[in-house]
Amino acid sequence: HIAHTSTPEGVDAARDGGATCEATPHHLFLSRDDLDELGTYGRMNPPLRSEARREAMFERLADGRIDMVATDHAPHTREEKERSLLDAPSGVPGVETMVPLLLGAVVAGDLTAERVRDVVAANPADVFDLPRKGRIEAGADADLALYDLDAAREIRGADLHSNCGWTPFEGHTGVFPEWTMLRGEFVWDGDEFGAVAGENVRD
Repeated sequence: HIAHTSTPEGVDAARDGGATCEATPHHLFLSRDDLDELGTYGRMNPPLRSEARREAMFERLADGRIDMVATDHAPHTREEKERSLLDAPSGVPGVETMVPLLLGAVVAGDLTAERVRDVVAANPADVFDLPRKGRIEAGADADLALYDLDAAREIRGADLHSNCGWTPFEGHTGVFPEWTMLRGEFVWDGDEFGAVAGENVRD
């Protein structure tokens, strides 16, 4: 499995070599064209690529050549990211915006809901042999989220829950969950977080 694939050539090489691969939201929704606005907030490894390569990555996401999307979540604070180019840490926050961005692409007609299901749930569960995850069936964990595709809105860092207080996807369209369940217990009811804790996913 190849993590953080950021170029179409990398995706193609992974598939030719019989490996699975993942991409991050920032390599699917951002490009070097965004760096003038992002500045050091856009510093990451691998770096942002050209718009042409971003478009080619998204094409591979849509047609199934990219197996999954993973956040590479790195919630550095504004204070950290506003250092000089050489001193600012690499990475951006992404946990709360990954699925909303992908569903925003569904609303725009650029992805199918089935592809989003596959790249964020079904495929990761299959690749990493997690039989109770990534599916709705008897014996699986009731990890569920409800989304209203008619409730798309602009992503705003001020509305998110990460302590870092910003997002590189400011102004992008996202569809956020109405509620979220983990193993059948609400962990987000639309207003408040629940108290359900994580546990090992392997027996």
